Amino acid sequence: MLVNSGSRSSKEILAFGFQQSKIGLVIGTQTAGAVLAGRPYLMRDGSLLYVAVTNVFVNGNQRLEGKGVIPDINIPFSLEYAQGVDPQKQTAIETVLQAKFSPIDK
Repeated sequence: MLVNSGSRSSKEILAFGFQQSKIGLVIGTQTAGAVLAGRPYLMRDGSLLYVAVTNVFVNGNQRLEGKGVIPDINIPFSLEYAQGVDPQKQTAIETVLQAKFSPIDK
């Protein structure tokens, strides 16, 4: 699973579950740590105000808010210097191919 600082909210919960369940590796950079449940309020002028209203807990008592998910494989990626290359995506592809074609441990 690819994540980065733009991965927020439910994406972080999904990445956490993916990692904790050992479904596969989480690759990229640490997620944003923005995991509070919110509620939208329609304002009189027609705009929408979204307000955080409660904490979200994973594993019963652990908060991701302000912490985020630390990837198994940390691959920094700066878009402004990418020149059409995505090292996070490339590492993920290589990792999947390596796992697919590696002998299964017994």
